[in-house]
Amino acid sequence: MDEAPETIKKNKEIAEKFARIEAELPLFSEPRELFEKLLMRLHDEFAVPFVWLSIVNRPDVGSLVQALRASGILADRLNLIDEAPFLELASQGEMPVLANKDLHPFYRLFPKNKKFFIKSIAVAPITLDGQIIGSINYGDAANGRYEPGMDTNLLQHLTVAVSSCLTRLLKANPSDT
Repeated sequence: MDEAPETIKKNKEIAEKFARIEAELPLFSEPRELFEKLLMRLHDEFAVPFVWLSIVNRPDVGSLVQALRASGILADRLNLIDEAPFLELASQGEMPVLANKDLHPFYRLFPKNKKFFIKSIAVAPITLDGQIIGSINYGDAANGRYEPGMDTNLLQHLTVAVSSCLTRLLKANPSDT
């Protein structure tokens, strides 16, 4: 049986899901709304059991963190992490990191008082004006969901679009930074 047509079809469906989510980004008017809707859409479109944010604990993003913490949806999906340990985990710069072995270091990305049963994780760094400020994290109980070496182009493209949207929103609403 020729799997190539089936793989092409599956990849096209995945790309369409990413495109639908990305097309909604200009509709958001504030960072809280951006991340509330984004995390829900990622969960729904891709059936990812665990999707959450990690934000680097720095003064320049303090107002953003306050806005995100004020959200009932994001309050338990938000983790503050010191910059040095975060950058160790996001060691590939703006490229997403995929892991399915030795996940213990990634537990630092979990929101406080949350335990996720994951066997694989994707960490997609988000930026503000080109500087990494955190990540969107995807966790799954399936070991093969996120494996090192998988193509992350679509995930990275979406994350760059989210970062651009966040920068736009924060420039339009400077009180949120």
